[in-house]
Order: sequence, then C-alpha cells, then structure tokens
Amino acid sequence: MSRGYCDKDCKRFTEGISRGTQHQCGECGKYTDKNKKTNPPAEKFTDNGYTAEYVVTSEKRVSTVEEVIALAKIDTNIWRVDKFSVGTYEGYRKNRKVNWHVVNGKVTDGDVEDSGKILVVPLYSVRIWMSRKTAEIRNNLVVNSFTTKALKFSPKYPKIKYETEKRGYLFELGLPDLQLGRLIDANEAGFDINPENQIVQAEKVVSKLIAYSTMFGVERVLFPVGNDFFDTNSADMFTKHGTPQSDDIRWQRTYKLGCEFLVNTIEKLMQIAPVDVLVIPGNHDEDKIWYLGEYLSAWFNKTDSVSVDNCPMKRKYYAFYKNLIGLTHGYFERSNKLDSLMAYEVPQLWANSTHREWHLGDKHHKIDMVLKTDENENGVVVRILRSLASPSVWEFDKGYVGSLKAAEAFVWHKSDGLIAQFTASK
Repeated sequence: MSRGYCDKDCKRFTEGISRGTQHQCGECGKYTDKNKKTNPPAEKFTDNGYTAEYVVTSEKRVSTVEEVIALAKIDTNIWRVDKFSVGTYEGYRKNRKVNWHVVNGKVTDGDVEDSGKILVVPLYSVRIWMSRKTAEIRNNLVVNSFTTKALKFSPKYPKIKYETEKRGYLFELGLPDLQLGRLIDANEAGFDINPENQIVQAEKVVSKLIAYSTMFGVERVLFPVGNDFFDTNSADMFTKHGTPQSDDIRWQRTYKLGCEFLVNTIEKLMQIAPVDVLVIPGNHDEDKIWYLGEYLSAWFNKTDSVSVDNCPMKRKYYAFYKNLIGLTHGYFERSNKLDSLMAYEVPQLWANSTHREWHLGDKHHKIDMVLKTDENENGVVVRILRSLASPSVWEFDKGYVGSLKAAEAFVWHKSDGLIAQFTASK
C-alpha cells in the first residue's frame, strides 16, 4: 500500500496499491507514477520578458480565447493572448474501479471491478503565444501614481455658501470627444494639432459656456466627463479596441494636462453651484478615463461641493426633479433602443419624470431625434453632441471634415424641462 492520489480531480489522499512503478489511486482507480503525489496536466512556460509561449494539456476541448485564459490561468493584467493552437492525442488506462474502506488511514476491506478493457481518453494540447502588456503596465503605474498623489495632496476647499434664491435650474456642460493627445502636422491634414493647443481651445470654449449660466438661478451643475476625453487608451498609442492613433508620445504629459484642465473646470463650476461629475467610458480611452475618474475623486474628496460617480457602467442616469437625463458614449448601444433601455433600467426614475433625454457623443457632429414610446407620441429625445476634436489624418483623408467644432451647454428647469441650449465653437 502507498498513500497518494492521481490528479487534481481527487479530493483527498487515500490508500492505493503500488505495483512496480505504478500506483493505483484509491479514490478513482487511475494509475500514475507511485513516486508522484499528483499528476497535473503537463505544462511548459517560456518567457523572454516581452513574449511568452505556454503549453498546457486539457481533458476538455477549448475553442475560445476566454477558455484558453481560464485553462492556463493567465493574468490578463500582464499578458495579452496573441494566438493559440489546439492539438489532440490519446491517453489510456484500465477500465477498473475500486472501492476501499479506510479506517484510521488503513484499508480494512474493499472491492475491485475490472472489466479487462482499456479506456481511451481524448486529451488536448493547447499552445499559447502571448505578449506582455508592457505599455499598459507602465500606463497603470503612472496613473496610479497620479491618483495616489492627488489623494495625498488634495486641497481642502473652503466651504461655499450658495445663494438660496438660486433654485430650480440645472446647468449641464457637455464636452464629449475632446480626444486629447492628438499630434497632427498641417502638412498631413491642413492644420496643426497638439495637446497644448487642444487645452487652450477647450478652456476658451468652456469659459464661454459657463458665462451663460449666470443668466439663471442654477441649483446644481451636471458635468459629464469622459466620452473619449483622451485619444488613446495606453502608452502604445492604441485605442481600447486596438486602433492605432497619431498621438504625442509624451502621454504622461498629456494625462497631466487633462487632469489639470478638468480640475480647473470643476473649480469654476463649483463657484456656481454644487457639481455632479459623471464619468462616461468611451471606446478610445476606457481604462485611462477610469483612472482619471479616480484622480478626480481623490482630488475633490475633501469638499461637499463636488461629487464624482466613477462607476465603470457604460450608461448612467441623472434625475433633476421632473427631468431624467441618460448619458452614454453612443458607441456601444443602438440609438433606437435607448428609450426602452431607460424605461427598463431605471423604472422608478422613469415614472417620476416627464422630460426624458439621452445625451451621446462618438459621432462628432450634432444629431437630434425623438424616439416615440407610445401612441400618444410621448418619447425620449436623443441628442448626439458636437465635438471639439479636429479630424485625424484618417478622418481628413476620408473627407470627414466640415462639421462645426464646438461644445454645448444645456439649462433645465425643474418642471418645464429643457429651456435653453448654448453652443460655443473654438
């Protein structure tokens, strides 16, 4: 007798029978080398620091990247699966079952059922080629550093006493698709673009729009942040979905410029009324904008005048009295389904509202539409907002030029709904 079990499928050590170099597991009857306590799938891993190859076997067929990642337990924060291949071979064992009765670690009696046949088991050898996410790792380290510093050095803003007569109006500042970081030469697309002049132009436009708020008794401010605020998702100058972009390689500097611009904008808005910041993921910068949201949460954590919603959900909702505003980037969902999504996802807010709209970005030009929800033509207005982003070289080559480069602001009355829209161009 010897103690051991054959593989990870057996839950405990049991007594087994050793014959020569073979050990029969007392739990499942399988044979393996008696000198080994376990017989896991054969694995081979080679890593040169940037790329790696991984070979692992499985009793189950794998056909998708997700299944490969789960089988090999790949840390997707570090590795990207470039490709994989699956080969097949056969394993053999006797068709024998045993049932041992063990007391105090000793076999007292048992039964053996042996059909005399050999079982053939199909096995799969999976070979995986991976590359290390060097740019993403570096990116995460830097933005984590920014967030840590923001939390440590966040200022304690003096308490603001807002005028009590300023009641009943919501000021919404829309600034989608800034795509900060683009670096384009005039010889490529007829104009120069760099992060510095993007910020200068955005500051001018924001100042114009904020000035309109003084015409109303603003009770709260809604400031959606994100919507492809950055042009790329990581240091290798690709979007979240792998599209290459022509950006300034000094991405840390671009990230810092973006953080400072948004902090300055929020500081201006909080002088008007308490500010609700909603972080909206885009398809260009989904990871980076989440870190920016964490930065803003840390920076304004000592003031009651600013709240930051950095939940990673793609769709968010904001209620102001009888108004319900849905916010999403516009890349992920079909626009003509947004009315039913709103009613399904926030039924109580839907029931409490009489004015309902969706505000989207992504398309870089203005579109307004009404989705009718019943025979009385009650509906949800879907607005696709303008963008300040100048065309990339690819967009210029395709002829996607000519639309007004601008940002927009909206004023909502607590019972009358949207009462004013303002546009400011760069």
